[in-house]
Amino acid sequence: MGLRKIGIVAAMWVLGLASLAGFAWAVQWLDDQPVHVPAAAGAPPAVAPDRPTAALTAGTARAAAAARHGLATGERSEATHALDAALRAAEVGHASAHGPVGNGFTAAVKHLKGARQDLHNGLPDAARGKLDRAVRELTEVVAPAGRQRPSAPPRAVWPDYRDATLLGPEGGMIGRIRSIEGGPGGAPVAVLEVGGSQDVLGFLDFGGRTVRVPADQVLWGPTRYIGNTMAALPARDPGRLPGATG
Repeated sequence: MGLRKIGIVAAMWVLGLASLAGFAWAVQWLDDQPVHVPAAAGAPPAVAPDRPTAALTAGTARAAAAARHGLATGERSEATHALDAALRAAEVGHASAHGPVGNGFTAAVKHLKGARQDLHNGLPDAARGKLDRAVRELTEVVAPAGRQRPSAPPRAVWPDYRDATLLGPEGGMIGRIRSIEGGPGGAPVAVLEVGGSQDVLGFLDFGGRTVRVPADQVLWGPTRYIGNTMAALPARDPGRLPGATG
């Protein structure tokens, strides 16, 4: 093969990789966008991050309400984005909450999965009905969720959360868990990479900053060997949390 042909093949390979990277970045960028909750969505109010479980419960309900509103107003793309975010948050809440709050998340996960299937099947009205039930289930347990506190995971599973996706209050992707490590006095600390774009094409990171927070301020989702392991830190700015360091 002559040098000219090698150059053409190499150029096509580079252009193909660039196109793939651009598409992956665009998808990641959309997932990173916060969920917009219109005033007309009928969502419960947001909860301050000093009550993490309640903040995630209210945030999940708010994302589901935004999805319901988007379907009602014909904004299918925004509704799908909010629904996916709500389902991510609900799966973390299902793993980390207990009692009536855990039951509320269990019901919400069922309704949200059903709503996503309805959308896939072209049944937006049925999806709205399931989203409405998810909003009600979660709104009813926001108050008891305020009395629950998250806890750090056992040391044996700390490695399983390396590079886990980190969610904000409404389920938007705000960063990743770099690691869990022992902090001052032995208390576990979550080392976070927040902001920017992480794991574009599975291995590229752009921007972001490192923040360390007490691990018992994070809600830890189920660990997975297939698919993303997720955790949630329902705060707009993790760096402002008590005990957080840069």
